[in-house]
Amino acid sequence: MSQEATLVLKKCKLMEAESKYQQSDEATPQNFKTYKLRFWILGIFSFLAFFQCLQWNLWGPLSASVDAAFDGFGSDTVAMIANWGTITYLIFSYHLVRIMDKNGIRVAVLIIAVFVTVGTVLRAGALLINSDILFKVMCHIGAIVNGAVGPIVMISPPVIAALWFPPNERTTATGCGQLFNLLGNAGSYLQPLIVRSPKHASSEEIRSDIARLLYIYVGVSLVVLVSVAVYFPAKPPTPPSVSSTKERIDVMGSAARLVRNSDYRLTVISMVFCISVPAAWYTVLNFSLGEIGIDQDEAMGIGFLSVSCSTFFGILVTRITDMLYGHLKVSLIFLMAFDIAFFYWFFLLTWGCIEVTQWQVYVSIIFGMSLNGATIPLFTELAVEFAYPCSELVVAGFFTFGMNVIGTVFLFLFLIPNIGYDWITYTLLATSSVSIVLIVFVEENYRRTSEDKQARVKGQATSDVTSS
Repeated sequence: MSQEATLVLKKCKLMEAESKYQQSDEATPQNFKTYKLRFWILGIFSFLAFFQCLQWNLWGPLSASVDAAFDGFGSDTVAMIANWGTITYLIFSYHLVRIMDKNGIRVAVLIIAVFVTVGTVLRAGALLINSDILFKVMCHIGAIVNGAVGPIVMISPPVIAALWFPPNERTTATGCGQLFNLLGNAGSYLQPLIVRSPKHASSEEIRSDIARLLYIYVGVSLVVLVSVAVYFPAKPPTPPSVSSTKERIDVMGSAARLVRNSDYRLTVISMVFCISVPAAWYTVLNFSLGEIGIDQDEAMGIGFLSVSCSTFFGILVTRITDMLYGHLKVSLIFLMAFDIAFFYWFFLLTWGCIEVTQWQVYVSIIFGMSLNGATIPLFTELAVEFAYPCSELVVAGFFTFGMNVIGTVFLFLFLIPNIGYDWITYTLLATSSVSIVLIVFVEENYRRTSEDKQARVKGQATSDVTSS
């Protein structure tokens, strides 16, 4: 066969392959690319998410110290300051989702950095005027400003993962963004290393410690703000996968479509009940532990270890999930079942059914929280799969909105006079039990991943025809 005939034959085969798979050159895997820059994007966002959560849970681990140093900082004030984060989420979530949808992830992350910085400056600046009332007011305002960007912090991880990461890294990337936000709770439990407790210092010494801590936070927030402003691109030059190139349904269209998706609804409700109460409990953990004889200093260790283990165990679970994809439902049921078991153990301790010992408190809380935290990225990934090609902003927006509704109700209960803290363990068990029942009825459907896999197969087939 002549060379010209051979070329014609190859051309015909290539055209046939293109027609069969309906795949353009721009959508073939050879034209997708991942950048090392994705780790900077994820890293700076994860730290910002960590720091924003730390500011949200600023006073819970320091409840005894701040109450001794400033008038009017009882459990109701600490809970209300934390509650501003959930209240502002409900107020600003829709508007911030629209801003993100219109302006992209760079503008959204820059807004986070600006608001977090303003919150730290307001609190620290109030200390320059020796007024307990002004300081308390500025703490509330700072919490409102910091909490207002909570929606962006919570819904950005799946967006960043979809824009910058290939399919075999997406769950891990989503998990890092979400779990480092959770890790901010652990950071807040290290604050007693700087701020002494009333056992070891006078009120004036504690005030000085708090001032030092708040000035440090101002410096950190300014560094992060400058870093984001200098370099945080909106998207990579070349997309990492075929699903990242597909245009998403707009915000209102996505919302309408998701409301009709029964599997998505069940997943969201299950996640809301599973995650919201334990997440809000972190901010007032000191009070529950105080009921069984654990003081602020010891609560610091429990809080720090539980959140740290939760974060790193969650990242491990997400990496395994990326490697062995297709078992999200089974993984969630497994994690939630053991999560309930450890919360039940803590329930027995708080109600005096089992003699309280230090190791049992540590194990029940640390393992319960670790298993609970590990479900967050798995729930998110399952919801995104069900919803594709709906906007990840709306997908994450629905379940984070629901989580904040439940969290707001939970924290408002602390304002009821003489309610005590025994009801907390009942709530933990009840919400976790409801969530595992709901997820059982979900039918798995990996739409986004299936499209990426089909694109790889089609692209490989086209490449084989070309090389032949």
